[in-house]
Amino acid sequence: MIKQQKGTLNMYESLLLNVSKYAASDKTSPIENFVTEAFAWLLKNDEEARNAILKLVRSKGSKQDIDRSNSSDDFDISTQMNFNGKYPDMVWQDNANAWTLIFEHKVWSELHHNQLNNYREYAETHFPRYELVLITARSTQHRQDPDVALCWYDIAESLRQLKGESEKAAWLRDEFIALLEGNGLLNITPIDPLSLHYYKAAKKIDEQLLNICQEVTNEKWPLEDSLGFKKQTSLRKKEGRVGFYISQHLGNDKLAWRPGIFSGFLLEGWDLIADDLLEKGPVACLIFSFDKALHSISKTSSIYKDLVNELESNDEIAQLWTVHDRSLRAKFNPWHPLIITANLSDLFETCNSIDQQIQRYSDEIERLQRVLISCPAFARLCESLKLPIHETD
Repeated sequence: MIKQQKGTLNMYESLLLNVSKYAASDKTSPIENFVTEAFAWLLKNDEEARNAILKLVRSKGSKQDIDRSNSSDDFDISTQMNFNGKYPDMVWQDNANAWTLIFEHKVWSELHHNQLNNYREYAETHFPRYELVLITARSTQHRQDPDVALCWYDIAESLRQLKGESEKAAWLRDEFIALLEGNGLLNITPIDPLSLHYYKAAKKIDEQLLNICQEVTNEKWPLEDSLGFKKQTSLRKKEGRVGFYISQHLGNDKLAWRPGIFSGFLLEGWDLIADDLLEKGPVACLIFSFDKALHSISKTSSIYKDLVNELESNDEIAQLWTVHDRSLRAKFNPWHPLIITANLSDLFETCNSIDQQIQRYSDEIERLQRVLISCPAFARLCESLKLPIHETD
């Protein structure tokens, strides 16, 4: 049974959004088709939503001879109807009031050449009263003179204004809005002219963070030779992060994550499912990595939970660093359940040169590793994870 969530749905918990990921990877069913099918399904099942969209269309429409004040119970909503070899996304026919709305939906693509005129030619001979409705991500996609031009955020706002008491209807609307939001179709903000002045400087940040890591990687770190840990010889720069691993080795620089400890910078959150940690930009980080065979550890091991508690309660860490047990979230990356981060603005606040920044970063990572080694649960955890050496997946 799906429980109704209060307030706005978390996008990772949205049924429609999660299923749409499959649609986006299917060349025959891109995200535009999925949004269309979801929109049609919502309108078929929610009378209040139908009337809200009709009201929105009426307020934007150019043809005043069509009575769209309300939808009758005698209607058909079809997707991909055949217009002599042309296929508009959705067709809404009200049989009682004898009007037809022909919808074309765009996410980030543009209209094909003469696309709306092709629909109009067919409609002129088949539907006595009709309107062409174009819905897009941005108003700059409004071309070819539709009768009604809307954006997906107009649709979402009309749905948000509904105050119906039906729990099922509210859930359906929230799901559809979450689908639009998760695909970047809401809250599309303009480019801030001021930010353009800092564009070149911002592009250099990744390179500068990489340089800091290159400067400190070869230092001797507290974790090295502690509890069997050794440092990876090469700098890691992928999956949205840059830094180095200290872990057990299998030979040929292959790592055995039982656990692996990554020190560096987190630039992007897609791999770790950690975009929420980057609201203020890249962060310094220490990331725990666990072999595939140990993915259940964050949920089942009391020693893991003891380690998290010891780190969270450590006053020395709390001065700069924040401990994130990602396993407490509904969706997380089981390879990397524990992440410790520091905002770069706080880390480099008193630094006036790149040399000072390198030294500050080195000092803080060393301090963080020493705190980790001092945690009784850390040694117990590493001991409990000693397994025969084998190659990781």
